[in-house]
Amino acid sequence: MMKSKNKALIIGFGSIGKKHFLALKTLGFEVSVVSKSANESLFEEFGEFAIYRSLKGLDLSVFELFIIANITTKHYKTLQFLDKRLKNKSILVEKPLFEKNYSFKESGKNRIFVAYLLRFHSVVEKLRELLKDEKPYFASLECDSYLPKWRSVDYRQNYSAKKKLGGGVLLDLSHELDLALFLFKDLRLKFSQNAKISELEIKSDDFAFLVLEKEGLKVHIRLNYFSKFEKRQIIIHTKKLSLSVDLREAKISIFKENESEILNYQSDTISLLAKLQKAVLRNDKSLCTLKQAKRLLKLCDEVRK
Repeated sequence: MMKSKNKALIIGFGSIGKKHFLALKTLGFEVSVVSKSANESLFEEFGEFAIYRSLKGLDLSVFELFIIANITTKHYKTLQFLDKRLKNKSILVEKPLFEKNYSFKESGKNRIFVAYLLRFHSVVEKLRELLKDEKPYFASLECDSYLPKWRSVDYRQNYSAKKKLGGGVLLDLSHELDLALFLFKDLRLKFSQNAKISELEIKSDDFAFLVLEKEGLKVHIRLNYFSKFEKRQIIIHTKKLSLSVDLREAKISIFKENESEILNYQSDTISLLAKLQKAVLRNDKSLCTLKQAKRLLKLCDEVRK
């Protein structure tokens, strides 16, 4: 467990900011928050913590870890502000990095990562192990989700419903894009569809389908906001194996020609975030780098054309 003297600062205290807070507390961090809306009424649920209204005027040098968890459209300016003023610090930006592919140039003085935490899910770690000596020729990554159930507020008022605020499945559910690029590296976009097609009362895209490829491999990605059932699944076929990965149930089904096996794991969001945060502190090679996150945004730009 981390010593309590380690301090973290979370910028933004919405749903994901609160989860990061709880995860950091399990690691023994003293956590402070920058938020315009957070107040002392939260102390009953989270315990007492320092609340600041702005980054300006703060002594940033006392913090070891910074987590940018405000609205996506504020990520760019927040990261720019921190990276210019900090030295030898760890900065974790919630996904997606930005709402569009800005030409952000880092100072080189800090360690900057993007919070694609599914890279650290136990089933993804096992999947990488299973694929180590395999050559996949087809993979599909799917996420069926229902936006009205995401948060307690009216989904129509949520930033996810508003394209100008960085909402839409392409960015909101970009874990699948990241996992495809993480698992299979240099993929090229061959075909895509990205549109608003359902009954949902939103201004953002609620459906995306991508066909990616490289020599010997085709990858399909399908995302939506409108499914009344929820699913997050990866299917991969190789010469020897067929693999079905259920990220919601944390299990992998392994099929061979004459036998099969199911591996079950334990996973929850808070422990997974804590695992991600520990990875940031040790500069883990599996983390999503700034360069990789920019590559993902470039892919999103290609889809939107």
